[in-house]
Amino acid sequence: MMSSSTRSRPARPLATALLAGAAALALLASGGTAQAHNGNGWNWGQGQQWGQSGSKTSTLHSFCAGSTPACTDNGINTPTTTNPPEFGFWASGGPTSGDLILAFLTPETTPPSAAPTIGITQAAKGTPSSITTTLAKPFAWTRRDLASYLGYTPAHPNNPIGAFKSVSGGYDVYVADLGSQTLQSQAQATNGPLFSLSAALPEYSYAVAFLASTPLSNCQSGTAYGATANSGALYIDGKPSTPVPEPGSLALLGTALAVLGLAARRKRRA
Repeated sequence: MMSSSTRSRPARPLATALLAGAAALALLASGGTAQAHNGNGWNWGQGQQWGQSGSKTSTLHSFCAGSTPACTDNGINTPTTTNPPEFGFWASGGPTSGDLILAFLTPETTPPSAAPTIGITQAAKGTPSSITTTLAKPFAWTRRDLASYLGYTPAHPNNPIGAFKSVSGGYDVYVADLGSQTLQSQAQATNGPLFSLSAALPEYSYAVAFLASTPLSNCQSGTAYGATANSGALYIDGKPSTPVPEPGSLALLGTALAVLGLAARRKRRA
């Protein structure tokens, strides 16, 4: 025979399930968006994730623009042989706004190569028409992940160095903070800010981006970073473009060669 204490015990698992179901129905009825915890952060919509600091972040992808032929994510990186390239970034789940930071990875040299200057070919909010990058660290990036090296944590993805081409000595990293910007979805990518470089990058360089998001959770603090998908990093798979000589330069070169030929002929006769 059951004791009175056994008969009066509430069916807690069933009650919990009923309450959870009611909450979900209420959320759907109000037009809200369901959340699901993944163990490291909260997923929020397609392509977006809540970081460990409670911020909504988006994964970023590079694309070629302007005079640079279209380049395609090949599952390893997004290569282009145009150097210097014109390019931009789009955000999964975009449009997404935040503090946009561009980072350029160049094979390490001593001293480091000249800092690239970014030109803005499409208006970007609060950004001057050109901005010079700065060397992020006095030592090259040689191990672990890029986000930790730069101090942009937590970041998703974190870009481990093994995802990039192995180069002797690692990478010098140059960064430029472009302030608050809005990156679009893939379909509207060219409506976001577009960039060019005033000079070519060394061969085997990369361009990536970070989008810093302010916290959206009332009980969390700090900043989380949306980072570039490893395969979405723009890979400069080409030597610096050689400028085509202007007609005047070609004429001067022809005259110089003619003078040298005449001098050599006179010398042989003597």
